[in-house]
Amino acid sequence: MGYGPQAIARRRCTGQRKDGEPCQGWAMWNDDRQLCGVHGGRHHTGPMPPPTWQRPQHARYEPCRCVAYAWPHRPAGGLCRWPDLPLYRRTTPAGTRAEWRLTR
Repeated sequence: MGYGPQAIARRRCTGQRKDGEPCQGWAMWNDDRQLCGVHGGRHHTGPMPPPTWQRPQHARYEPCRCVAYAWPHRPAGGLCRWPDLPLYRRTTPAGTRAEWRLTR
């Protein structure tokens, strides 16, 4: 399930491209000006190091804590309809795993 109309409005970049059209990118999480990485000045400007030097970075979004799941989760993922309230609720308790995942 993707973003709803309200979530799209909150996540779209408010910057303009060089041709005057609105930017089609997603805004960075927790950006006060609601700008994407390029318009917010967070893009790289010099040579990039080889991929072997880079360490994987975790996503920098604020986890959603709505009642769709009993644990913090990605906004608008699965049953979560961020920023709207969810229609359904997952009743699996937090911290439980499927039995097939515990055995190898």
